[in-house]
Amino acid sequence: MSFFGSGFLIKTLNTFISIAAFYYFLNTKHSYFLTGFFIGVFWFWWIGLSFRYYNLTYFIPVVILFIGTGYGIIFWIIEKIFSKFNFLFINTKILWALFLIFGFDFVSPFTFDWLKPEVLISNSFFTPYKTTLFLILIAVILKNYISIILIISALLIPMPKIPKTPLKINLITTYIPQDKKWDPKFIPIEIKNNFRYIKNSIGKYDAVVLPESAFPVFLNRHADIMKKLKHLSSKITIVTGALHEKNGNFYNSTYVFENGKVTIVDKHILVPFGEYIPLPFFQKEINKIFFSDASDYKTSPHFSTFKIKNTEFINAICYEATVKEVYKLKPNFIIALSNMAWFMPSTAPVLQKLLINVYVVQYKKRVYHSLNYFPSYILPKE
Repeated sequence: MSFFGSGFLIKTLNTFISIAAFYYFLNTKHSYFLTGFFIGVFWFWWIGLSFRYYNLTYFIPVVILFIGTGYGIIFWIIEKIFSKFNFLFINTKILWALFLIFGFDFVSPFTFDWLKPEVLISNSFFTPYKTTLFLILIAVILKNYISIILIISALLIPMPKIPKTPLKINLITTYIPQDKKWDPKFIPIEIKNNFRYIKNSIGKYDAVVLPESAFPVFLNRHADIMKKLKHLSSKITIVTGALHEKNGNFYNSTYVFENGKVTIVDKHILVPFGEYIPLPFFQKEINKIFFSDASDYKTSPHFSTFKIKNTEFINAICYEATVKEVYKLKPNFIIALSNMAWFMPSTAPVLQKLLINVYVVQYKKRVYHSLNYFPSYILPKE
């Protein structure tokens, strides 16, 4: 339902649907393999869409079936293990409830950890804490009058107070299809539009933020563009995504232009199978066969921060905005840049937003997210 918005009606429906989903999972007989299979398919069916841009469209159903089967096997194995326990207050339902609360913090196939049960209550009247999830799960297990008390208690858990920046930040949204994004004939138009967004923000905002790879070039190789951006940065701070080449290595990076100077911060966590092959073998062979002999991106050795007018921000590029470790860092504010054109049309950007909202609440951060092909947003809303 979150795909359709976040108003009162949607939140009401999401609240009831989330309770019903947990009730069904814990209280009805079902095939855990099939449950895991369909959770994997409906949660992650969109991953295969990126193969359209490698002339591998035929591979999309294979990816979907692979993901579904993988999660089906995971759920089946866990059920087999839990079914061996049944003593005192410990039974399969309790173990599954504990697993739903904590288990997916550790189960992340190929380092991909977007399957978080808290997402189901992220756009509801519940605050997406693990404590909230615990109360809901115990309520649906008990199925008595105490359940009502537990649900009400969960609804009464307040949202945390999250600080705001003193800055006015303009988050740019672009709508550039992926098949045009890197087209040499279209790149000059993208660059021209970027400068228009920047110039229109001067005098109205302290900073303007453009999406991931808004400049679809190795920006540090283009002295003319760099010079123009440095000049404009005396009037407004500019944050933009672009590629970065250093010592023959390629990076997905954020460029920060302020007062005529530039800071380049590189991505630390790459997208599995999108930006690197998360296997201990055959990386070169897989890249050659499926990804036109492309090389894996290189990474920064750590997450990076930068300042805008003395306010510190954590840098997060696309997938990094959904990595828990980012939210454990000290600055209260995160600037995220994403390009969701790879997966559109799909539910991918909505799932990303819901997951970011979970971490925003749990770690009391504020995220400023500029996107391509999905409306940019601030979480929580100011």
